[in-house]
Amino acid sequence: MARKAMLLLAVAAFVGMATAAAAQEAETHATAMAEEVGNVVCPVCNSMIDENDMVTVEYAGKVYNVCCPGCEEEFMNDPDTYAALADAQIAAMVASEVAEEKATMEMKEEAADLEE
Repeated sequence: MARKAMLLLAVAAFVGMATAAAAQEAETHATAMAEEVGNVVCPVCNSMIDENDMVTVEYAGKVYNVCCPGCEEEFMNDPDTYAALADAQIAAMVASEVAEEKATMEMKEEAADLEE
C-alpha cells in the first residue's frame, strides 16, 4: 500500500512539473509575441528611463518600459491609464519626428530654389 502511495505521489509530482513547465513555456511564447512599445519615458513618473535600470511590463499584448520596480507595481495598479500614457508619448514622438523631417525637406527645397 505504501509503495502504491509513493508511486501515485511520484506521478502527481511529475504531472505537476510538466504542467508548470508548459505554463512557463506558454508565458514565454506570449511574451515573445508581444509588441515592444519602445517608450523611453516612464509613463508612471514621467522621467527618462535608464536602460540599465529599466523594467518591462507586459499588458494587452504590448511590452512597456518603466524606470523601476516601484513604477512597475504602480503601472499594474492602473494599466489602462499608464499604457495609454506610454502610447501617447510614442505617438507624440513620432509626430515630432515627422514634423522635423518635413521641415528639413522644406528647408532643402527652399535652398534649392534659391540656388536656381
